Amino acid sequence: MAGLRTLFDSDGDNSAQACKTSNGRLYGVEVSNPNSADAYLQLFDLATGSVTVGSTTPKLSLLIPRGDGTADGAYNDYWVDGIEFNAAITYACTTTATGGSDPSTGLVANFFFR
Repeated sequence: MAGLRTLFDSDGDNSAQACKTSNGRLYGVEVSNPNSADAYLQLFDLATGSVTVGSTTPKLSLLIPRGDGTADGAYNDYWVDGIEFNAAITYACTTTATGGSDPSTGLVANFFFR
């Protein structure tokens, strides 16, 4: 899609990170997980200062499968119409769907948004 912006994070962790600081649409994510345990990409429709990871309920929480020791686990998805975020697009990478614990090794994430 023409006109998409991108964000790359080579060490996604359990701190609230800004993908976009204003309203927008998320059109895709690609995330790899080198850990031997599953991880989650939590997405919030709030500014980073309004998110307490582990307490704030995410808009979406996506399972990122674990690696198998020879290859990273991966999650890739793209949405033609995008997913609307009214305030901001904020994310965190954690060990549970709504928790606040940090994966042992950071996840690698790519975001495609407008």
